[in-house]
Amino acid sequence: MTSFVETLTPAAKEHAVARIDYYNELSQTVLNSMQQLAAVNAQFSHEWLDNSTAMLRDSLNAAPGDRAAQVAPAAQATLQALRDYHQQLSRLATEFQAQITGVVQQHAPQATRTAADLVDAGQRAAEDARRAAEQKLSEEASRFANVAAQNQSMPQAASMQSAEDQGNKN
Repeated sequence: MTSFVETLTPAAKEHAVARIDYYNELSQTVLNSMQQLAAVNAQFSHEWLDNSTAMLRDSLNAAPGDRAAQVAPAAQATLQALRDYHQQLSRLATEFQAQITGVVQQHAPQATRTAADLVDAGQRAAEDARRAAEQKLSEEASRFANVAAQNQSMPQAASMQSAEDQGNKN
């Protein structure tokens, strides 16, 4: 039994390989960016949890009049962690955009070229099939015309002529 891959034309195989390479690199880029985003999120979550815990502990341990002064350093640390997190997210988004653009610039010309080659190969195959069908039709028409000409040139048998004559008398 022939596999699907064996039935592909060279142009279709080349296009499939180009598309696979393109999507593979695109997927790798997205996965790497997701991994970096997860690391940034985990880091921020740890910092936020540590700072929040420190604020709560300081708030509970401080005298009612001293709470604001006791909590301020932990609140400042949390605010700084939030700023850092925002900067890291912006950096990751910029890097991701640059990487995706690079992947597209690297693979799009090849994918476009192989797609055009595939279309050209399809058009050539369709034209070849049309020509073959016209040739076959022409051959069959000639064969039919020859058979018809041979049938008219053959004299009718005497029994056929007499049967026709008797049929006309009645």
